[in-house]
Amino acid sequence: MLFQLRLFFIINLLMISCQNAVREETKNNINQNEKEKLMEVKLELVNYPEDLMKDYGLEEWEEFKSLYESLERMKELDLRDIEVNVLALSSLIKNLLSKQMPGGFDIPQIRSRMKVVQMQTQKVKYFTRYYKKDSLIPSLKNLYKQYNSVIDRMLTLKEEETATNFVADY
Repeated sequence: MLFQLRLFFIINLLMISCQNAVREETKNNINQNEKEKLMEVKLELVNYPEDLMKDYGLEEWEEFKSLYESLERMKELDLRDIEVNVLALSSLIKNLLSKQMPGGFDIPQIRSRMKVVQMQTQKVKYFTRYYKKDSLIPSLKNLYKQYNSVIDRMLTLKEEETATNFVADY
């Protein structure tokens, strides 16, 4: 009887340790899947509007070019370690908004969109510290979407100006 009791405890001990190993393996697989998801994020960034900048004589607008380059670099980084880059991005946007925008872009339509980009950058900065799993990626995607809308609006302004000049010529 004593032998059977010992055998029972040994078998239970083995089963419990195997279950713990399986749980640990499952937990590691889930963590690995989360890491892979962070690595697979595809952030869409429109091309830098070089033609637009040339048309307005803004090839030397360093703040705007630096902002684009920073966003371009951030696309290639591991999202688990982007906090420093987000801080730099936040600083670039603050610097850009503290000055008058050249080339006729210091208008409410552009300035307000840049402020939305600034706000979204603050959200990304927050999510680099908290809630990474479920909020960082959507907030990054939204940041890029908002930046793209700034570029789209700049291009639309140029088209509107061209159309207005065309109508005025007739």
